[in-house]
Amino acid sequence: MLNGFPSKNVFSLISDKLKSIIQFKMVKVRAPSFIVRRFCVFIILGITGYSIFQMTRKNPYYDMSDRTVMLKQIEQEIINSAPEVGIKNTKDDNYVACQRPILDPFDPIMMSFVKLEPPLVCDSEEDWVVVKGSVARITEKAREKYGDIQCKFFDVLRSNEFSTSTGVITTTHTEYNLETTDFFRVYCESENGQTSWESRMAGIRFDEDVMNRAGWDRVPKDGLNLNVLMIGLDSMSHMMVQRKLPKLYAKLKSMGAHVLESYNIVGDGTPQALIPILTGRTELELPDTRKRMGNKASYVDVYPFIWKLFKKYGYVTGYAEDVSDVGVFTYRLKGFNEQPTDHYMRTYYVDATPTFKTQKPFCYGSRPRHQIMLNYVKDMFRVYEDKPKFMFAFHGELSHDYANKVGVAEQDLIEWLQWFQKSGYLNNTMLVFMSDHGQRFASVRDTQQGKLEERMPFFSFVLPKWFARKYPRMAANMRNNTKRLTSPFDIYSTLLSVLHKDGLKTNDLNKRSISLFDEIPLDRTCKDAYIEPHWCACLKWQPIDVNNEIATHAAEHFIQFLNEYNAKFTSLCSSIELEKIEWATKMAPNEGVMKFHQAADKDGFVPDMSANTKVTKFYLQLKIITRPGHAVFEFSCHYNSETNKIILYEKDISRINMYGNQPWCISQTQPQLSKYCYCKQQQ
Repeated sequence: MLNGFPSKNVFSLISDKLKSIIQFKMVKVRAPSFIVRRFCVFIILGITGYSIFQMTRKNPYYDMSDRTVMLKQIEQEIINSAPEVGIKNTKDDNYVACQRPILDPFDPIMMSFVKLEPPLVCDSEEDWVVVKGSVARITEKAREKYGDIQCKFFDVLRSNEFSTSTGVITTTHTEYNLETTDFFRVYCESENGQTSWESRMAGIRFDEDVMNRAGWDRVPKDGLNLNVLMIGLDSMSHMMVQRKLPKLYAKLKSMGAHVLESYNIVGDGTPQALIPILTGRTELELPDTRKRMGNKASYVDVYPFIWKLFKKYGYVTGYAEDVSDVGVFTYRLKGFNEQPTDHYMRTYYVDATPTFKTQKPFCYGSRPRHQIMLNYVKDMFRVYEDKPKFMFAFHGELSHDYANKVGVAEQDLIEWLQWFQKSGYLNNTMLVFMSDHGQRFASVRDTQQGKLEERMPFFSFVLPKWFARKYPRMAANMRNNTKRLTSPFDIYSTLLSVLHKDGLKTNDLNKRSISLFDEIPLDRTCKDAYIEPHWCACLKWQPIDVNNEIATHAAEHFIQFLNEYNAKFTSLCSSIELEKIEWATKMAPNEGVMKFHQAADKDGFVPDMSANTKVTKFYLQLKIITRPGHAVFEFSCHYNSETNKIILYEKDISRINMYGNQPWCISQTQPQLSKYCYCKQQQ
């Protein structure tokens, strides 16, 4: 893309269509006059303009920007560079093209990173107020201890994604009904006025408008008539859940959970994991919502979030996410202009997070903080007991940076599941217990297995017991698909199937999104699933010596690329130098693909494996350490052995250790440089 115009490749597509027209005219008019030549020029310009118009009309997100170029690069990379991992073996009907890595969750090397964390120790003084559903009550225990307690409840209202305000103040000696908002500050005094207690709390308000709008009678007749409850833990691989939450894992299995054993991420970090699940698209395929683009960017309201569709069909919708300072849609993106769902927990965390520093670690008063979100989800089901519900909750505080800490929540999570079982809510609910990706920063990520685990997060589905009897084919497909290559795109189609069990027209690219209630082909590859080589756990990598000329060439190119990238935006960053190449690998192309020549029989069942294709293009991956700052990076790049040329894209770079305050000088103005920049002057 140059100066706002399509690249040469775009025009070449148009020019190909014009060649026959021009050649035809040249045959008919051997010596075209000036008028005829001008007429031909007008025809060419007109067709070119019309073609560009059609391109933008058919794709509303085609904006001729660098994002479009990047998207095309990704698509081309997947089409041209991703090998077909595995060839269909016609003699074995159970052959799976994407052979998942066989990993041992209790491998001694991996277990060396597991540490036993002490239980949380919160305040011994129990909360004076408890919330259940839409009612906050002063506890009898507090009354017995402190007499006739008086409490002031301050409504907490959402101003925008980053601030709150207080509304009506209600004074009471008994209880407070949530009607205007889900969140409140509360300040209580004992009868003698000598003792006080305060907190910031959350429940589910009674919203009459939502009550009147929602109902099972509005759910599509071809739907599955299920609530959808999605609960996620940040940075938990399939293996890590078995290591750190073994009792929870066993509990889910005892509930009949379908655990996806070959679930593969499609991008770096939480947004690239959740956006495809919730919209069916990648970030690059959607309107630009990046903060740093200022007024040129949209709020993420423009995304086609799936909860909008559920709301349309009579569902009450909810979205809960903690760690508000690094929110999925607010850290790098602009967030929501309007509240996205009927119940939206970000308002609570924006209001309460500044007070967390005055609390004991991971506690709020007498309660562990993770319980606040778990109870919020329970309240959603209490208040809307007879209404269809779509709830997405994602917890990151305990596991994002240090997965060992998540173990302190295991028993609470088990009891939470037991509550849903005993309450009967799971009789008409599809429960999705999941994560976004494996660990990205901790030392476990430095191991070969840790690298694979990052790409294979935990993902599971629990369906009502009656489901298999009523929908045996769909249940069988779900069971079989646990062994096949799946991705976030497939989760999106699975959610759509709740509304229409036979599926909706999603206009999906190359059928990359397949509902888990449908059969996923055995011969599905990462290329089919729109998974780039950099992220595909099916790929087989071949180690190369760190002193190999290819490895050093790629590392030098990386350093040059990073320095130029920093310099493009600022002069405040130090020049980066190579300290060490930790390891280097190259993709080992599937032997079957390289040897396949043509079909040996007329029916195409038996392959002729006589070819000896020369490999000239490689996909390299390196782990390097740079100075200053001892930054640890992993990156992937293309290498052409004939031209000795390296091609590297910024999207294929991962910073895998903490950068702390190293980029302080640009973290506010150029946050996209944070993982690359070491400020010349350190604080």
